[in-house]
Amino acid sequence: MKLSIKAFLASYLTVLLTFAVLDTVWLGLIAMPWYQEAFAPLFRAPFITWPWIAFYLLYCASVVYLIIRPYINQNLIQTAIGGFILGATAYGTYNLTAYSIIAHWPLTMTFVDWFWGSVATMSMAFTGGWVARKVNAKTRGQG
Repeated sequence: MKLSIKAFLASYLTVLLTFAVLDTVWLGLIAMPWYQEAFAPLFRAPFITWPWIAFYLLYCASVVYLIIRPYINQNLIQTAIGGFILGATAYGTYNLTAYSIIAHWPLTMTFVDWFWGSVATMSMAFTGGWVARKVNAKTRGQG
């Protein structure tokens, strides 16, 4: 079974919403004090918004295209594992590169953010995959 256009779009919106909610809770409520302590000298005032908007839009599309679409015929655990691996790769690339080239980049925050991105991407893949399966089944007359 292939991913229908409706299922692709529904899963993309779900992944985008999931990421927005998770990142709002993570950055707004849980981890912001850690990030402020670790990176305060590096923060811009004010933030430039277009780079993180571009990241959100492209990263969520990547989750749908690279994980949800090819895993549509597998169970959601496989989809979630694929999401974790994609998150570990993407956030690991960012954090390990930053740690290796930016003076005073904290190793603790490297691991915290790396783990966070992996878990967040796993959650995005799981929720988006669930919606994709539901919409795909309905679109194809199976649900």
